Amino acid sequence: MRASEHREVAPTAIDLEGRGVATLEGRELRVPDLFAGERALVRVEHVSRGGPVAHARVLERRALHPDRREPPCARHESRDGECTGCPLMALGEEAQREQKRRMLDRLGLPVAGVRPAPRSLGYRWASKRVAVHTREGLRLGSYVRGSHRVASMRACLVDHPAIQRTADALEDAAARLKVRAWSPRRPEGLRYVWLKTDGRTVLTTLIWGDEDTSPARRLAEALGTNVQVAVSVQAGSGNALRGSPPAALRGAPAIAVPIGDTVVSAGPLGFLQPNPEVATRAYAELLSDAGGAPLRGALAFDLYAGAGVTTEALRQSFGRVVPCEAYPESAASLGVPPSDAAAFLRAASKRPELVVANPPRKGLGPSVCDELLRLGAPRLHVMACGPKGLARDLKRLGRDYTVETLTAYDTLPQTPHVELVARLVRKA
Repeated sequence: MRASEHREVAPTAIDLEGRGVATLEGRELRVPDLFAGERALVRVEHVSRGGPVAHARVLERRALHPDRREPPCARHESRDGECTGCPLMALGEEAQREQKRRMLDRLGLPVAGVRPAPRSLGYRWASKRVAVHTREGLRLGSYVRGSHRVASMRACLVDHPAIQRTADALEDAAARLKVRAWSPRRPEGLRYVWLKTDGRTVLTTLIWGDEDTSPARRLAEALGTNVQVAVSVQAGSGNALRGSPPAALRGAPAIAVPIGDTVVSAGPLGFLQPNPEVATRAYAELLSDAGGAPLRGALAFDLYAGAGVTTEALRQSFGRVVPCEAYPESAASLGVPPSDAAAFLRAASKRPELVVANPPRKGLGPSVCDELLRLGAPRLHVMACGPKGLARDLKRLGRDYTVETLTAYDTLPQTPHVELVARLVRKA
């Protein structure tokens, strides 16, 4: 296989980026905007030298999925837009979930189906934007797949309406006030924006690229009601989305967000589940047995506790719950010192009846898995947003644990993202 070749392909699944995957000549050929159940003539764009992977683009569609549709968003890549943030939007939602089921099966994570979300649009309560300078002024958006170009996210359909309005108002104010976007050539101004909502108020965090944050204060003053603003400085050359401890510019530096029966405090740079309605359902499964009954006991560990949703819920049925969180802002809200999960487990002097974990996308990783194997808790429940990481973790933990149940939730409709809940029990 060589670059510029034309091939006819019929993908059998999608990958974690939502691209169709076909196998040709021992290579995995990845094609954006092509799904399992379709066939197309494609042009090979790149053949990797580092592994059996190649990339292509569609030239001519020869068989369409029966549920293919025109995406509702005019900025979608298949409607001649640039935004690649919702790669499954060209399919109906039920067909999207079937594509995700096949994706998980390909990774060795078989599930009966992917449970639907209550809303397919306007569901996202936490979002981020990249700032870029254009001829028209500062614009906010997301990186186009495989590039450093930024596509506009104006009037984004998957964001909660309050976030959508605030992001668009911030963009307008920045253009009006002539606030610049950070760039390597001119390292000053706005770099990124974090937006979180409780359904009404929006907490907006400006990640600033230099120490002069006076333009950030002017931006904060220009925004409408129901907007709280904080600023964090990230003046380094790297692409970190977090900076210095945030300072409040307007309003309180946190919002209270209901998730199930728990109200959590979300700070400027703290974690918030982007889809609280789906998260509520996944948390309920995470904290119950296979029959749906709440788990009970004397001691439970809550790894990657974040905003403390699971910590508070576990305290209703366990005598003692010890949370573990590495990010300082979140750890402080939980009343514990920040700690990574492996160090926390190494220091544990007692074996809990239950360990709950909600790791980042990369998964638990070898060191945490090995500490969990050493600790040997009777039950281990994992909520994972990274399927590939979970697959690796389950393989490693399989030495001593059996997967009792594995469930997938459609966390972010229009995208390939899923939330997985795995209940593991220690082998006799």
